[in-house]
Amino acid sequence: MLYNYFVSGTGVVGVAKQIADVIVRKFNITGTVTHLIDSLVFKLKVIYRAHDGDFSWRDLGGAILDLGQLILTFVPAGKLTTIVSALWDIATIL
Repeated sequence: MLYNYFVSGTGVVGVAKQIADVIVRKFNITGTVTHLIDSLVFKLKVIYRAHDGDFSWRDLGGAILDLGQLILTFVPAGKLTTIVSALWDIATIL
């Protein structure tokens, strides 16, 4: 799970920033996204710890769904196609 998290050396904060960049780009968010990045860092840690490193494709689907729900809390008025497109880009990061 989270190839970039472990292999690229960016760590969980780097992955969270990459995901936040996707969200900012897709939803034209202006201003600071520090709270979003903090929430993503927390969520990624929770997802990883919930599976003790034994992560399957099904678990990854659940993680992407959890991140989708988190996106909806920050951008509730987004179009469905934009949300799906953002999730696709996020799945590529994960």
